Amino acid sequence: MNGRDKKQFGGRKGLWDKSGLTPLMITFLLISFAVAVGTVIMNFGSAQVEEAAECPIAISLHVANIGGQEQLCQDAAKSQLSFTVENGVNIKVTGLIVSIIGSERAETFELNDAKMDKAGSYVGKVPYSTTTSGTIRQVKITPKVTPYDAEQICAEQAIVVEAVKGC
Repeated sequence: MNGRDKKQFGGRKGLWDKSGLTPLMITFLLISFAVAVGTVIMNFGSAQVEEAAECPIAISLHVANIGGQEQLCQDAAKSQLSFTVENGVNIKVTGLIVSIIGSERAETFELNDAKMDKAGSYVGKVPYSTTTSGTIRQVKITPKVTPYDAEQICAEQAIVVEAVKGC
């Protein structure tokens, strides 16, 4: 085979030259490194956003007031806490979390059926026994909303009542 044939069929300096793969491998490694660094930075960024997350909109949830009296009371005979809450006009509420702190223990109830349209109301009852949990020191009603596709608990917009009267 002469020199002309070697060039034509990929001789020593042709297709099988090993030094030609090195720039391709370096390019692949650089792209892989850039993707890995980008992934790490995005994970740190999303964790920071979730840590500082607040509800995107003012819900304006409040205890209903009928005839000058707040509609939140404890019925010791039925061992339950009764309440009526009203939603604001900004966003639908998809559920409530009711936390009751008693003198003996605390209890939390998740009410997924407490769905309220804008400017809607919800009448709720949760079991609470003063014999096992003690007298009520605080009631906290926290709204859950779904502003986009993920449900969000809005703890900073919760209703807090510390003086619970009897029904």
